[in-house]
Amino acid sequence: MARTLVVLAFIVSSIGAASQQQVNPLAQSMVDFHHRIDAYLKLRGEITKKVPEVKETGDPAKISAREKALGEAIAAARTDAKQGDVFGAEMEGFLKKTLAEDWRSRSVADRKALFSELPRGVKLAINQPYPTTLPLVSVPAKLLAMLPMLPEQLEYRLVDRYFLLRDRDANLIIDVLPGVLPQRPTGE
Repeated sequence: MARTLVVLAFIVSSIGAASQQQVNPLAQSMVDFHHRIDAYLKLRGEITKKVPEVKETGDPAKISAREKALGEAIAAARTDAKQGDVFGAEMEGFLKKTLAEDWRSRSVADRKALFSELPRGVKLAINQPYPTTLPLVSVPAKLLAMLPMLPEQLEYRLVDRYFLLRDRDANLIIDVLPGVLPQRPTGE
């Protein structure tokens, strides 16, 4: 009996010590980010069941109408959505730091080329469709490798000084992180 009590005391003290260990804040923010993405995808999945799929993919008007209907339905379900709801405050810090480090690592020519691809003077907001008049500028591969992976329904985009989380099928901006790149040099 005494031996059992000693073993139990050891187990309890081990559990207590383990629970007092510090959690890596970045790892926790990544886990929280993915939980928020999962919550968005769950909502999106429920809405997608109500918006009929396009059976015939050859008609661009039907594809565009479904995309618009899906985007509007998701936006209507997220009327209270605000900046940072998906990225989260902790991830915003990580993302801004990562984007700044990537920017500093680029040559002057790379920076100039990136600005030449990015549209200028655009105002973007959550639950807004990604403007069809803008090119879908990809996030550079080197930068993409440093970011948390996303499910296939979502993607990152850079537009002017905005870093976006975009729903591909709904063409909808899910979250926005403004002011991520330095000011564009005048004359560019």
